[in-house]
Amino acid sequence: MQLNIITKLLISSMISTPMLVFADDDSNEKEQENARQLEVITITAQKRTESVKDVPLSVATINREALENMNISNTEELSSRIGNFSVSQSGQGFNIYMRGLGSGPNQGFEQTVGTYVDGIYRGRGHLMRSTFLDLEMVEVLRGPQGTLFGMNTTAGALNLTTASPTDYFSGYINTSYDMTYDGLTFEGAVSGPLADTLQARFAFRAVDSDGYMKNIITDESEVQHETLLGRLSLAWQPTDKLSIDLKLQQDKDEFTGDSNTKGILEPALAAANPDLAASLGDYGVSLISAKTTPAIGEVEGGEFTASHQTLKIEYELGDHTLSAISGWQSYEVDTSNDGDRTPRPLLYRSVSDEEYSQFSQELRLMSPGHERFNYILGAYYQDSDLTYDEHFLAYALQFDGVRQFRTQSEVMSAFGKFDWNLDEQWSVSLGLRYTHEEKDGSRDLTLIDLLSGDPISQVPLISPPALQGALDQFGLPGISGAAYSLMLGPDYPYLDPLLLGNNTQNIANPIYRTGEDHSIRAQRTEESFTPALSLKYQIDDAMFYASIAKGAKSGGFDARANLPENFEFDDESVLSYELGSKLTLDGGAADLNLAVFYMEFSDLQTSTFDGSTGFYVENGAKATSFGLELDGRWAFADDWLWSGSLGLLDFSWDEFTGAKCFTSLSQTSDLVEANGSSCDLSGQPNALSPKVSGSTWLEYRTELSSDYDIRLMAETVFKSSYFTNADLNPYTEQAAFAKYNAQIALINTDSDWQLGLVLKNLSDEITINSSYDMPFTPGGYVVYTEPGRSATLQFSYKFE
Repeated sequence: MQLNIITKLLISSMISTPMLVFADDDSNEKEQENARQLEVITITAQKRTESVKDVPLSVATINREALENMNISNTEELSSRIGNFSVSQSGQGFNIYMRGLGSGPNQGFEQTVGTYVDGIYRGRGHLMRSTFLDLEMVEVLRGPQGTLFGMNTTAGALNLTTASPTDYFSGYINTSYDMTYDGLTFEGAVSGPLADTLQARFAFRAVDSDGYMKNIITDESEVQHETLLGRLSLAWQPTDKLSIDLKLQQDKDEFTGDSNTKGILEPALAAANPDLAASLGDYGVSLISAKTTPAIGEVEGGEFTASHQTLKIEYELGDHTLSAISGWQSYEVDTSNDGDRTPRPLLYRSVSDEEYSQFSQELRLMSPGHERFNYILGAYYQDSDLTYDEHFLAYALQFDGVRQFRTQSEVMSAFGKFDWNLDEQWSVSLGLRYTHEEKDGSRDLTLIDLLSGDPISQVPLISPPALQGALDQFGLPGISGAAYSLMLGPDYPYLDPLLLGNNTQNIANPIYRTGEDHSIRAQRTEESFTPALSLKYQIDDAMFYASIAKGAKSGGFDARANLPENFEFDDESVLSYELGSKLTLDGGAADLNLAVFYMEFSDLQTSTFDGSTGFYVENGAKATSFGLELDGRWAFADDWLWSGSLGLLDFSWDEFTGAKCFTSLSQTSDLVEANGSSCDLSGQPNALSPKVSGSTWLEYRTELSSDYDIRLMAETVFKSSYFTNADLNPYTEQAAFAKYNAQIALINTDSDWQLGLVLKNLSDEITINSSYDMPFTPGGYVVYTEPGRSATLQFSYKFE
């Protein structure tokens, strides 16, 4: 991996400073060391409550206090602070990438980075909307987690734990007001005993916010949200050996606007089409958008509702613990959006409705910990059902694409994790998991004439606006619907046979492979075996480990493609090697966690825009990812705390032929294959995979008086350059950046309230995190933007 001078300085500063403290450890007085000793972080990454220092994984954690202090309210903000982890929103859900691996949005995809809340798998990206309510701990587990978390964690897992009821009366109120983008958030919880053996907790979160994008067509800020989340938690201990925990959550989010997107143009296109450039107002990357055509009824917005029920029963069988974790969850999301993200009447999704339901059941038998031999045995079952209905109106092509998609899945697996403490220093762990999955899929697509309402193939004569010039050239009033259907399909790259009745190849078909009527049904069965092996060496202030693990992500059925040939895609797999250490330095005042990894992927699933009306899935053959991760904390002086996360990454496709080439008016790809239409991306990076990413955080807290403290925090979030589209278009590449955040807070230590001001992105860096080609517009792109500079007032009060 080649590192520039800035990267080398970052690494040396993060490593050498704690090492220097370690070397000078003897010179520090013991009383000062104890005063600055860090609190031990406990996690549940291995289904046991353990110190993060004892877990042989690359783990980054963020606790409740950090989430509240920096006003982190979604996974996008969370991921920006953690090396080699990226989450960004898309029109169909979320792009979730870890260590360079991610599949992008598609209703048929399983997750590459699995998300778990209180032990329950959240099987679709839309469920990430509901995760940030009354959280106790966030654990980012890098690398395959196949043994204990199962399939669809090939890159890693996000393990979130919500707060549980307390046996004493307590609660909190947190409010924040975003003065820049006019957003008000109110969150609170109350907890306590209802009886000697019964406790309850109720938490809620209400959000009323304008967005940070300005749509000059509607004169509205977008995306506006009215959100309400509520959760009731009950904990019951009917006997000394039996505990029953129940959590019930309901979510609702109404939004105006669909996504933080805008259209941008290459200068060559702006010069060639000044009317389009003028209609966008600002055709570069900014927070100004120009979307929808209200005159014909285009509106962006929708509603999301979700329901989550989690039941956990634990029973002590002697020294063992038997656990049963049941999960029921469902959601509905109904949206409409402007597919071309411009004021032009090109592509509009009048209906984009998705429904999902899932039931899961896990049984675990866990031996007592801290024995010479420890183990976890378990079985898992999951049943899920997803439907997706869509109407996408392609005005220029005069059709409404009516899509119906459904996929059902049944998963059964058995797993075990076995830990041997060979002596006081050495231990070895073996993980085994076998998974069997059966999946059904169906997709129906019918192209309907916008004028008559009949299927295009049955229309006697049709004259789409996009073909009017060609029809005039040949003196034709129109063409038959049957011929037009063939033009849209995959069989006629040239129009000579349809228009001239001969087999010459002189007239290119401009709408070739746009879409074709079809009705497909398929089934698939998969079996996977995902073992893991790790070796750990422990001394007083350090732990070193080596591990090897296999991960698998199931194949499935493509919801978004418009041609019948693009329906089923294969499973993907990974083999991961990792070396790491967990160091305690400066007499307990510093932690440094380091991991070096090497991962080999096969048949990666990628979602790519087809350039006209839809996306399609392809398996990207083979890839390699290797790099380094550092996470650390250091209380280097009284009242001071430094923390940081750094990820270094080198991801490249070892073999990826037949990939989509980028389209541009000013540049041509050097990777075009002999067929002249596809590209060979072998040796190239993946999208959303910066070589350097992470954050550094400095906190100072001191006493102002007997009742008041003041806290100052400064944070830098940084990433090197990365591509925002899988086709590696240089025009939509995001340049390297650093964003600076800060907080100042006044804390009343007697009444436990605080008042703070949070400043984010002080340098007002406008960045993008995803993109795709603007439909029917070579040289035009749709980009997803991130917020600019903002200032937020905070007030919180805790009581007990």
